[in-house]
Amino acid sequence: MSSGQNQIWSVALLAGQRPGIDPLARGFRRASKALIPINGRPMIAWVVEALLQSRHVGRIVIIAQEDTLLDDPALAHVLNEPRITLVSGQAGISRNIMALAGRAALPWPIMITTADHPLLTTQMVDDFLVRASTHDLSVGMVARTTMLARYPEAERTWLRFSDDGYTGANLFALNSPVTWNALQLWTLAEQDRKKALRLFLHFGPRLAFKALTRRVSGPEGIALAGGRLGLSAQLVALADPDAGIDVDKWSDYWQADAILKARAAGAATAPSGDRAPAKISIFDLDRTLTRQPTYTALLLFMAWHHARWRLVLAPLVVMAMLAYLAKLVSRARLKEIEHALLIGRAVPRRTVHALAERFADRLDRNGFFAEGRQRIAAERAEGRRVLLATAANGFYVEALARRLGIDELVCTRSTWHDDQLTPAIDGDNCYGEAKREMVERHLEAQGLARGDVHLRFFSDHVSDRPTFEWSDEPVAVNPSAKLRALATRRRWPVLNWT
Repeated sequence: MSSGQNQIWSVALLAGQRPGIDPLARGFRRASKALIPINGRPMIAWVVEALLQSRHVGRIVIIAQEDTLLDDPALAHVLNEPRITLVSGQAGISRNIMALAGRAALPWPIMITTADHPLLTTQMVDDFLVRASTHDLSVGMVARTTMLARYPEAERTWLRFSDDGYTGANLFALNSPVTWNALQLWTLAEQDRKKALRLFLHFGPRLAFKALTRRVSGPEGIALAGGRLGLSAQLVALADPDAGIDVDKWSDYWQADAILKARAAGAATAPSGDRAPAKISIFDLDRTLTRQPTYTALLLFMAWHHARWRLVLAPLVVMAMLAYLAKLVSRARLKEIEHALLIGRAVPRRTVHALAERFADRLDRNGFFAEGRQRIAAERAEGRRVLLATAANGFYVEALARRLGIDELVCTRSTWHDDQLTPAIDGDNCYGEAKREMVERHLEAQGLARGDVHLRFFSDHVSDRPTFEWSDEPVAVNPSAKLRALATRRRWPVLNWT
């Protein structure tokens, strides 16, 4: 084995993605996550540049699931580099590497890294590979104390040991064929990489117990895991916290983008195509901005003022609610049944609008959270657009939005027939995953892809989890118990308005 200062490594650069549509790729209208533009160039281009400039890197094999990388003109110079080979792989990360390891395209020793690590620098690569030469297997990680010293609000997945917590740096070094067992284990453990208990159990119950009870340090844990595989293994703790930031979600993207801009702050010109995202703040309505849910309250209000006799049908409304709880009817169907029972199947537009305005006036007096209104004003003062996204129906929520000073609205739409309001919902009920999709369509109709905007989202309920996770800054407001637990786990801000 040559010395660490002179050893040349081949690199397996993983540029595929996991099953399903990657939300980041979809947000930028790219076929592959590796092609997402960040600070003026495709994400993978930053990684390739760092690798090519390392004195320790020889050949680079880019493993992708399809040939879409070939179609991006911004990568033409990368793919024409004689040291780079593009390989199509469909069988999973570890199997793809096992199929190539030791062959002419990917000779030993091998470093593995990923295309979603645009903050990777040549210095990180060099520091890691010099230290990797002394062990069969090396795993690059960043200590929690190192990360939080620079980024106190950092949200990463931490593997916690007796000395510290550690997050992965997407750097792995395999020094020789003896690491074959590690690749085979990776095949089994790939899906558990962010679940500490399941991950540690792959190395046996004894090590899992020691790790989970924090009776072993990070370096000791990796060494013991290597011993279980019959090889020498080490944890390489990297000094630069940027090494621990890859791009898995929107908040990661904007953090990495800001870091790259800061690095380039002294450059004479900014990269071409660089532009600031549109800033949009999205608010849910019921129990986020209002003290109580509005839909049933609105129907009862309209029944009282339009067809009071219909209130005798209230027990049937309760039965419909019980059917919903028993999952016999959908949430959208429940709303249609309530509507038909309490206000009828045909209400004149003039009556609907008049009663909606009266209901909005009543809610305006004491039904909105004052802190919510203040927050809307603060968002606007930041230069952000404000959008209301709610399952409430448009025939009355438009009046509420005006009272709140919000003129952009994504909501459930009702069906009108001959100027008469009917119970039927037009399209989707703006709830759960449908709400996220409807907001996305609203933005796309204005020519905005997800990658063009920075989203801040406020809601009280866990049903909005798809939109929370789709946003850059999720904020839980007066959260339900399930949402509070989720927000605590994910370290989302929590606001309590009274």
